[in-house]
Amino acid sequence: MDDNEIRESLEYLDEVINEYTRMVKNIGKNGLAASLLMNYRDEIHDLLTELAYENIDLKDYRKELILLDNELRQKAQIYVNEVGHANFKQYQIINDPSKERWWWYLNRVTTGRDENKKKPWEFWK
Repeated sequence: MDDNEIRESLEYLDEVINEYTRMVKNIGKNGLAASLLMNYRDEIHDLLTELAYENIDLKDYRKELILLDNELRQKAQIYVNEVGHANFKQYQIINDPSKERWWWYLNRVTTGRDENKKKPWEFWK
């Protein structure tokens, strides 16, 4: 990567981390967009992996990401309920994420969905 590409990648990384942060902070209120959180986390993973080869200090990004990931783990049950257990399974089939991308498998560390709670996509009930 040349300097321009590195700068653009870092700017994009900032944008994606901001979106990921917003979504993590709003878990339970993201509605139909909730599943996008996993895509943002994928983008962050890919960008950090790519930038790691460029001899750039990514320590501050990684520290921030650890805090956000820990918050996501703490809110895993709320997040899985928001996305829906069945939807998680479908996303796993469609996207076939590797096991290192743990955020796609949060439904496996939570209990079944709350049957009494209406989901955003069940507005007709």
